[in-house]
Amino acid sequence: MKLDLAAMRPVNVQRAKEGFKCYDNQPLTYWTTALTGEVGELCNMIKKMQRVEKGGIDGGSSYTAKDITKEMLKEEIGGIAIYLDLLASLLDISLEEAIVDTFNSKSVKYGFNQKI
Repeated sequence: MKLDLAAMRPVNVQRAKEGFKCYDNQPLTYWTTALTGEVGELCNMIKKMQRVEKGGIDGGSSYTAKDITKEMLKEEIGGIAIYLDLLASLLDISLEEAIVDTFNSKSVKYGFNQKI
């Protein structure tokens, strides 16, 4: 399945407004906190997995490293993208344009040939 970020935006905003009842009625810090929460959850899963890989204990409050699946990681990564798109929309920034421009400018800056 191919994702069109521009096509996702209006559906994402509509779901936030109609389903979750929050979008532009929340401060930007609501969305930065939501985004940070998703990133934190992903980081915590990876921390637990790597701790066990290095011989540490497999402990945790709500789940352990052995409980972590690729689906769980995928869900957190998806949540990050969804919240990032909502935050970008509130800032009137095209997520696609931000990604392409930043990727290409970094390639130019560091002398890399790869551009999108």
